Amino acid sequence: MPNTIHKGRLSATIAPEAGASLVAFEMLRDEKPVPLMRPTSPEAVARRESGQMASFVMLPWSNRITNARFTFEGRDYSLRANTPQGFAIHGDGRQRPWRVMAAREDAITCALDSRDFPDYNFPFPLLAELEYSLSETALRTTLTVTNVGDGAMPVGFGFHPYFNRGFGASHVDEAQLQIKVGGVYPPLPGMASQPVSAPGTDNDALTALGGPMRSVLPEQDFSTLQPVGARDIDHCFGGWDGRAMIAYPSAGLRLHFECDPVFGHVVIYTPPGKPFFAVEPVTVANNGFNLYAAGLPGTGAQVLPPGAALRGCFCVHVEQLGEEDVNQSLNQSLNQSLKGER
Repeated sequence: MPNTIHKGRLSATIAPEAGASLVAFEMLRDEKPVPLMRPTSPEAVARRESGQMASFVMLPWSNRITNARFTFEGRDYSLRANTPQGFAIHGDGRQRPWRVMAAREDAITCALDSRDFPDYNFPFPLLAELEYSLSETALRTTLTVTNVGDGAMPVGFGFHPYFNRGFGASHVDEAQLQIKVGGVYPPLPGMASQPVSAPGTDNDALTALGGPMRSVLPEQDFSTLQPVGARDIDHCFGGWDGRAMIAYPSAGLRLHFECDPVFGHVVIYTPPGKPFFAVEPVTVANNGFNLYAAGLPGTGAQVLPPGAALRGCFCVHVEQLGEEDVNQSLNQSLNQSLKGER
């Protein structure tokens, strides 16, 4: 059964048996719960479908590995593919039940030992610990992955939170995003067609692996606060400073990201026609293990010696705007819209 933690007006509901996924992150407003992330249906909770929840953890890799194969220290490893295109996607941790190790009113800690599952979809044993904790104004999620094997292992992880495009029928597409990145990786072969800029150097082998990074196109640029709107983006970006803001001007709400430096990459996913979008802090680029093996620097792939651990914290701060701030925010949004129409 899901566990709910509370602090002040914030609450978070976690499903340990479904990958320790986040079922809900909500705030009481006028004594009514407001979903700060995509709501989860009761059916998805009953079926333990982590991919349909408000957020889930990705480990021991994030996003896609091409052909469900990777090379590490000169040896090839195969994973089970779990997409029609033959990718291994989002790791195995979200598919497993986690154990509750500690719980109090405002925090819960869950753990996963891959050695408990003979069919775990990764060739290196690991121990993961995930803590959700609330303050009066923020949700903090901390993940630690430890190598419990006899040899070195590659690792990457991330979080996959879904956010609402707006609140209520009149605010369907009001969400705005601000995030600064250094570049964007091209989509992996087999993904839906996505616009990319011209490569700085011609390297067909690296391009087939999803690299190197390229310059950000105007429609992918959120360096200033911009409406998410109808953009169609499904890209991994690098050179990220771990900070972002999602704003809902009419609702008078802002969500601020604060991530540890290990999260040098972020995936932005804005499926057109859906009431949600995703901004995913990740430590490693898409297909990062293979890009690392090919010698591409800056992929974020980490190598853990036996007994070593990698830790990262993702924090979402909630800001409520006063009436004067809301009016100012709406005016800024209107001015941005008028500039876009010219």
